Amino acid sequence: MSNLKIAQYVNRIEILFLTRQIVLGGLLALAPIVTHAVPLSFDQMINATTGNNLLGNTTDERTIFFRNVASDNGQTVDAKITTTIKGETDFADQRNPNAENYFGDPGFIPDYRNSTGGPQDDLGFLYYGNGINSLENGISMTLEFFDGTDDLSGSFLHPTLLTSLEIAIYDVDGEASQSEYFFAQKADGLTSYFTGNSPQALVATDLGDSILFEGPGTNFSESDASGAAILYYELTDAVNLSFGSKQTGGPNQNAVFSAIDGDLSLFAGEDFGEPVTVSTIPLSASVIFLLSGIAAYLIIGGKAARPIFISRTLGKR
Repeated sequence: MSNLKIAQYVNRIEILFLTRQIVLGGLLALAPIVTHAVPLSFDQMINATTGNNLLGNTTDERTIFFRNVASDNGQTVDAKITTTIKGETDFADQRNPNAENYFGDPGFIPDYRNSTGGPQDDLGFLYYGNGINSLENGISMTLEFFDGTDDLSGSFLHPTLLTSLEIAIYDVDGEASQSEYFFAQKADGLTSYFTGNSPQALVATDLGDSILFEGPGTNFSESDASGAAILYYELTDAVNLSFGSKQTGGPNQNAVFSAIDGDLSLFAGEDFGEPVTVSTIPLSASVIFLLSGIAAYLIIGGKAARPIFISRTLGKR
């Protein structure tokens, strides 16, 4: 990538982050705010399901669309999810039943559900990593939100900001011969996260512009918070997540499953530890100067910022 393209990319991230800071700062300056995370439901996929695996029906498309994933301030919200495949990963395909380590067709599993008390209306996904000791196994996805109210339903024309969003990423654990991980980007409006309170919970590392969550390399039940993290976003129109696995042995093709719980109903609050506040992305001197000017303007105008109080909705089904 050229220096010019790198600079343009950095500037874009700074602009996106600055925009969120300005909007959030303006809201904070007006009055105390109580935010209620918008629950997501992945049960109305527009794409056809074309395959299946041990966990449910799958689609062989890498870009999928959902109607009515949420309602925010009287607005119906649709969602588009775009996937990028890493390396030789097998995803969104119909797999040969005679293939090594066969669990079924890889791809998204919409409306993922399990036994009573298990997941409902979640978004699962199965992929096959290829190559022992390869660091290029996995998929990256972007969840984008659109106004789907009335005649706009299913149009995906007008991006929309969600006031707040809280999702659980779960079943990121591993087995004896592989461990799993995922990245969440700060620039999407990520403000805090929770990990399980067990000794083998995901390990979170702040990388500056993203948070890396690494699994324990041990298989847990999908309802065990040891393999889960809760991500809290404010004022977001898109969420970028990157999933992967590190394989050290076993079959050359390794099946990996994870899922997204959009309403936190799979877990109980006591399953997780205290929230961890996400530090801001380091900004350039020009952006810091601009933010300082906006802050000064708000102070001079007599508008004091007030804290946000988060209303969490964790609860077992």
